[in-house]
Amino acid sequence: MLSVAACCLSITATSLPAQVTGDVDVIQNLLETYGLKTKRGTDPAGDVMLTSRIEGISFDVYFYGCGKNAPCDSVQFSAGFDLPNGLSAEQLNNWNRDRRYGKLYTDDHGDPYLEYDINLDGDGVGPKNFDSSLEIWHSLITDFRNYIGW
Repeated sequence: MLSVAACCLSITATSLPAQVTGDVDVIQNLLETYGLKTKRGTDPAGDVMLTSRIEGISFDVYFYGCGKNAPCDSVQFSAGFDLPNGLSAEQLNNWNRDRRYGKLYTDDHGDPYLEYDINLDGDGVGPKNFDSSLEIWHSLITDFRNYIGW
């Protein structure tokens, strides 16, 4: 019995990277380990991006500071919300003032975009730190959905 448990712990331990870097495959794998289905695509500039959903809300993951054969130095999670009447400057400012993480802005039509950046430069971050960042993103999306009554 002990050998079976040791085997499974070893598989789990080896499935997580020691450090999470801006490698697209690593980020995609971690999102899927978190329980999110992902789709790989390209952004308007032709750079790789991921698309996923949390509780029915679609979001994209953009990769920045990518080198040719080197991991990217940061990722940005972004979700847009198409609202019939947009979001007022007061609502936007209240949200940004009351939240430590993430930023909110509106497009030309007043539709809000919620973004959250994760720095992965240098040696990256530990897997627990990245998991915590995913939990923060999940919380931001669900809190914002409730904030706008979506």
